[in-house]
Amino acid sequence: LPSSSFKFEAPRGYPRYFAGAFGSNVLAMQPMNSKFKNYSMHGILIYDVRKRSIIIGPPQRPDPVDPIYIPVGGRLFALAAGSFQLLDPPPYDETSSKDLRWMWHTLPEPPFSHGLVTSYAVHSDERTIFVSIGGQTPATFSFDTEESEMDGSCRWKHHGQWKMPFNGRGHFVPELNCWVGLWGALGRHNRRVCAIDVVSSNLALKLCEEGLNQFSADEPIGATLVSMGGGSKFCLLEYKYNNEKKVVMQLTTFSLKYDKNGDLTMSKSRRIQHYRVPEEVTWSMLQTPVAFWM
Repeated sequence: LPSSSFKFEAPRGYPRYFAGAFGSNVLAMQPMNSKFKNYSMHGILIYDVRKRSIIIGPPQRPDPVDPIYIPVGGRLFALAAGSFQLLDPPPYDETSSKDLRWMWHTLPEPPFSHGLVTSYAVHSDERTIFVSIGGQTPATFSFDTEESEMDGSCRWKHHGQWKMPFNGRGHFVPELNCWVGLWGALGRHNRRVCAIDVVSSNLALKLCEEGLNQFSADEPIGATLVSMGGGSKFCLLEYKYNNEKKVVMQLTTFSLKYDKNGDLTMSKSRRIQHYRVPEEVTWSMLQTPVAFWM
């Protein structure tokens, strides 16, 4: 792997808290729980790639439980058990010498249990978050991030008893006018890329014909799908056991398109690379890989 651009000390084994990235900023969202007594950074670490600088932002209170971080329009939304918050960055002004501060804002809690969330995506309007839940009564909800709390319009909306088929995050692809995500249980050989129409209870699911593990004897552990620049190009990061029962990281880059029959395909765009994984990497990180594109 390439050498790291910066390093910092943090509790191990908490990938859900590791990082959020949006704009030119990478955020390390490590928990402030008192059980991490050797962790003295009282705030979140914000690394600005453009400025090549590091600042300490405000801590999230209360400490989030199993948070889901969703970047929308240059802001970061944090959906956790019992809370829904917004981290608002200061306006970018490289000529200003003022001490511009990041701020957390409390938003209306969702009308569903955080533990039931199966998938989420941002609408093509680039302002509305959609979240699907499983359980005995599957459902999909949305939250318009531009609505105002002042006039009471800032609230969650119910869209019916259906859910998006993704495992985790879905990505809007303008070229295909659809949401794209991973289909199939993590840790299974039948994992595939799928696409659905944006906000459709009809759920005309389109599975990519090329299975991501169909030619591999490696045993998958965990995976995450990353959009490379907001188009139809993606990178799939997977941790796997190889034939020697050693863990490797596999990066698969590909571009999606519809063929002449309207089927979703990678065509001949798929490229695969493998990397060795340090033995110190925790099992939770292998199951829940963290990756982003800037």
